[in-house]
Amino acid sequence: MEILKEQYEYALDRTEALLPLVSDETPASDKNAIELTIVSDVVEAYETLHYPIR
Repeated sequence: MEILKEQYEYALDRTEALLPLVSDETPASDKNAIELTIVSDVVEAYETLHYPIR
């Protein structure tokens, strides 16, 4: 799956917005925790492709 730069930037913004709402005590079934997992996966995939650690 190709992730566009705009999608990556949106995922970064959502990650920042969701981080204060999710803690270690937040259930994995919480909608914010689920969304945080998804958007952080998008960020990770994009950065792995475009900013590899060498």
